[in-house]
Amino acid sequence: MIVCLTGLIWIAPVKAESLAKEDAAAPQAVASSAAQAIQVLHLQNPAHYAGIQIGDVLQRRITLSVPESLQLQPDKLPIKGVQRNGIELRQVQETHARQAGKTVYTLTFEYQVFASSGQPVQLALPPEQIVFTSGASVTLPAWRFWLMAQLPDRMQPAKPTLLGQHRAALLDTHPLSLGLLVSGGLALLGSLILLYRNASWAWLPMLNGPFAQAYRRLQRLPATQEGASRAALAMQQAFNQHFGQQMLASQVPMFVAKQPAFAAYTDQIQQFYAQSNTLLYGNQLPAAADYLQQCKMLTRQLRSCERGV
Repeated sequence: MIVCLTGLIWIAPVKAESLAKEDAAAPQAVASSAAQAIQVLHLQNPAHYAGIQIGDVLQRRITLSVPESLQLQPDKLPIKGVQRNGIELRQVQETHARQAGKTVYTLTFEYQVFASSGQPVQLALPPEQIVFTSGASVTLPAWRFWLMAQLPDRMQPAKPTLLGQHRAALLDTHPLSLGLLVSGGLALLGSLILLYRNASWAWLPMLNGPFAQAYRRLQRLPATQEGASRAALAMQQAFNQHFGQQMLASQVPMFVAKQPAFAAYTDQIQQFYAQSNTLLYGNQLPAAADYLQQCKMLTRQLRSCERGV
C-alpha cells in the first residue's frame, strides 16, 4: 500500500509537468498557424537605392491579406517620430478593405534621412514588425541604400582656399559730380547774364547807366502826347550824358565814332532824332502809343549796348 502511494506521488508531478508543457505549446501552435494564413500581396520599396541625400524622404508600402478573424493591432506599430540610426519615421498610414472573407491591409511607412557622412555609406530602413491578434505577426524586412557624401572628411584643407567677403565696388561718381558742377556753373552764369542784360534795378552801378535810367522812366509814362514828349526828352538826355554835351541830330556820326558800342543802331538813332525834332519843334504829332513803344524798344537795345551785352 505504501509502495502504491509512493508511485502515485511520483507520477503526479510528471503528469502535471507534461500538462503544463502541452498548455504552453498550444498558443504557439495557434500563432504559427495564423502567421501562415497571412499572405504578402505586394511589397514596394523606394525606386532608387543609390544617391540618397540628407533630407530625402523615402517611402515603402506593404499589402497583406489576412483572415477576418485576425485584426491589426495599431498600438504595436512603430511610433511616429522615432529615429533609428539617423532615419526618422515621419508617417505611418494604414488602410483596409474586405475581400472574399479576408481583410486586405495596406500599410505605408514614410521615412526621412537625417544622417550625414563625409563619404558614401550604406544605411538601411529598419525592419518593421506588424502584429495581429492571436500573436500572429509579419516582419517588413530592412531595405538597404547608399547615402551620398555631403561634406569632405576633413575641412582643414578647404579653409586656405576660402575667399574673404568684400564690400561691393562703389560706382565712381566723380565724373557725374564734375558734370553736375559744370552744368550748375553754366546755368548760374547764364542766369547772371540774363539778369545783367534785362534787369531794371538801380542798386548796382553797372546796371544804372543813362539809358537804363531812361528806360525806367519810359516804363512809367502814359501813352499820350505829353508822355511821348517826355520820352523824347528822356532819351535825348541819355544821349547827352554819353556824348558829354548837348547832342544834335547832325552829331550822330560823331557820337557813334566816340561810342562804338552803339554803331549797330546808327540808323535807328538818326530816325529817333528826326522823329523827336518833329514831335518837339514841328507841327506834326505822331501816334503817341506807337511812338512810345518805339522809344522803349530802342532804349532797351541801347541799354544792352551800354552794358556791353
